[in-house]
Amino acid sequence: MLMRTDRFLAGIAMLWALIGATLTTAVRADTLLDQTSLIAAAGVAAPSEFPFTASTAQALIVTLTDTEEPAAFQSLQIAVTLGDTLVGIASVDGSTGVTSATVNLPAATGDYVLHVIGTPASSGFGSFSVCTAPLATPASCIAADSFSGNIQVPSTASTTGTSTLNTPFTSTVAGTYTVIVTDDQFPAALMTLSGGITQGSTPITQLGTGTTQVTLAAATTYQLLIAGIADSSALAGLYSIQITDPTGKAIYTETLPVGELASAKTVTVPTAGSLGLSLKDQQYPSPLSGLGVAVTSGAALLGELTASGTTTVSASAGSLSVWEYAVAGAQPGSYTLSLSAGSTNLLSSTQVVNPANSSSSPASYAFAVDLPAAGIYNLVVNDFQFPAVLATLTYTVAQNGTVIQPDSNGNFTVSAAGSAIIVVEATPTTGGDETGVGIFGVTVTTTGASPTVLLDQTQGVGGVFTTQTLNVGESGAYEATLTDLAFPTTFQNLAVLVSQQSQVVGKIYGGGSFALNTSPGDYVVTFVATPGAQNYGLYSLNISSAPPTVTLTSSASTVASGGSVELSWTTTGATACTASGANSWSGAEPTSGTGVAVEITADVTLSLTCTGPGGSATQTVSVTASAAGSGSHGGGALDAATLAVLTLLALALRSGARTGVAPRPR
Repeated sequence: MLMRTDRFLAGIAMLWALIGATLTTAVRADTLLDQTSLIAAAGVAAPSEFPFTASTAQALIVTLTDTEEPAAFQSLQIAVTLGDTLVGIASVDGSTGVTSATVNLPAATGDYVLHVIGTPASSGFGSFSVCTAPLATPASCIAADSFSGNIQVPSTASTTGTSTLNTPFTSTVAGTYTVIVTDDQFPAALMTLSGGITQGSTPITQLGTGTTQVTLAAATTYQLLIAGIADSSALAGLYSIQITDPTGKAIYTETLPVGELASAKTVTVPTAGSLGLSLKDQQYPSPLSGLGVAVTSGAALLGELTASGTTTVSASAGSLSVWEYAVAGAQPGSYTLSLSAGSTNLLSSTQVVNPANSSSSPASYAFAVDLPAAGIYNLVVNDFQFPAVLATLTYTVAQNGTVIQPDSNGNFTVSAAGSAIIVVEATPTTGGDETGVGIFGVTVTTTGASPTVLLDQTQGVGGVFTTQTLNVGESGAYEATLTDLAFPTTFQNLAVLVSQQSQVVGKIYGGGSFALNTSPGDYVVTFVATPGAQNYGLYSLNISSAPPTVTLTSSASTVASGGSVELSWTTTGATACTASGANSWSGAEPTSGTGVAVEITADVTLSLTCTGPGGSATQTVSVTASAAGSGSHGGGALDAATLAVLTLLALALRSGARTGVAPRPR
């Protein structure tokens, strides 16, 4: 049993120990991951997202406006999230003639994201604006928290090397407009790029690459026509067009593919800054005959690579388009692409490219790993069987184009240091509610007594797939929560899996939470989903420190008044505890203790409240103080002083009996 003076000295020693630990040990992060994302199914217009931070708490109103340029949207919707909470939605119905809708925001500080989706008219293109303003003055847009954008249905890649644009646009005011048509010369210069502007059947002006000035009437619908013919060898190209009105406002701004160039991938940049762009031909199974990547925003080409290499891209916050060009020769090839903002991967993938005259079924996926030396390595390709078992899963590994066959334990031997490529072919199961999507993991480690992880990646099959790696610095208890925010509808499939070295450590299907107990190391978070009927879905995923737990026990529930009980307690996920309920049970306590004596003079409820990165928790025990001579178990508990008096009296009685002298009356 610890007496209070001993506990004070022990507490001082523990305090100094904690101070020393704080100076030498990194503090565990409260939140490992907190994200809210809007995803789109393949083939539909990419969503437009814009983040802003409210540093002061004030009631705001967000107004979404269909600018009807070049025509009204068939549908236009906005969702606003604060952190990982959906705080409002609104939609514009073009059939009613109403062009705007509003969302009232709570008076709260924090990180907001505006998510806009829409279905353009038959032109396949539409423009909108979003105004964020104080609720009291809804027309006073806060410039830093407002934005405008375009939504365009992805164009279909042409196999003939030609593409045409035929879309209406509406002028704003009368005057001279500036039209800029730019051949981005990616992956090669176009053979021809020309067009014009018409009004009905009346030609207004011809267009070619460069700048054209044209006088237009106010609020009038015109037709924009552009035709591009790609280089005969590349059969692919990229160009941009921007139309600016006399006030300097861009009423049309877009980058468009030509020929076989596929639709862009959309990436959301959280804050303005420099991005790192990297591209590498993995030369497996054979080198690619053509490779390139370009990054655009609106009509601006921000950066490109036309061979393996790295470059820096400067970008504003918002959506970017990433265009990839890759052509295989007679044999398949593979390449790795990454776009990052500091340590955050915005886009990272390794793709297999098949020859033009072949079809890939099942789907092929490639993974690159750098092997530090010649020797034996271990490969694990694991079907996580979540949300459903894959119908097929096969793989090969090669170095410098030479296929290496792993043994039954997954071990394979390379003769030299360098890059190795793992190509995996997988087919999802179909036919049930949870089928059509699947997840597998690929892990490569060194062999020996202390294996080193060289590659730990996951891949979704079917649906929309993303993956990211979390680096955990020290052990901790976390809780992962996945929420379907049901905008514009619920997901058909929604799943998140956390793995480490191809072993599942937690998973969620549809939504919910699971406990995640971590040790230092890297964990891979894999998301795979199929949006619902409207082809879009909004979800939030949060991995944060779990709330602490407290277990408090007492040696007795009843004790004679003036006696004491012994308290013991344990906690998880706690960094500090506070006691209350009695004079001798009050104030700071360590996060665990055993046999601590607490004096009881009346009926009490003893509490212990502990806090940690995940919040706080409280546990109580109740103790009844009985009158002397009563109490539990036929006589109640005796305090230390009473026991001492009784012992002395017994000794005196024994002494008197031995000497024949009666004890002195008291």
